[in-house]
Amino acid sequence: GGPRTKWDQNVKDFEVVEAVSDTVSVCRTTTPSAFMRIISPREFVDVVLVKQYEDGTMLSAATNVEHPLCPPQPNFVRGFNYPCGCFCIPLPGEPGRTQLLSFFQTDLGGYLPQTVVDSFFPASIAGFYSNLTKAVKALK
Repeated sequence: GGPRTKWDQNVKDFEVVEAVSDTVSVCRTTTPSAFMRIISPREFVDVVLVKQYEDGTMLSAATNVEHPLCPPQPNFVRGFNYPCGCFCIPLPGEPGRTQLLSFFQTDLGGYLPQTVVDSFFPASIAGFYSNLTKAVKALK
């Protein structure tokens, strides 16, 4: 599961399907049902790169991938992440602060009306950043 399953209410389970190298892995993430169970549980399979640069900047980048060890599961709708990621950039002269730059585009898959997606997604994203902030502060 890892720490994200503890602080991110939108992640039910996270598993490394294959460690390709010390910086690249194939991962499967599942989400619980949402929006009063109107949105079924989802699963995402991504190739993920995690890299740290000399200046302390950390990059996590991912994109959807098909993997023979991770066929679609019957109780989940397969979602699709387009190339996405985040940079955690240390702020010079402010050792306790980090700039977060993230970008993502997700296709939830299935047959969701756009009005449902538009109603659910903004609150979900806001909750993600709020919970991430709390998790980071708890690490201090």
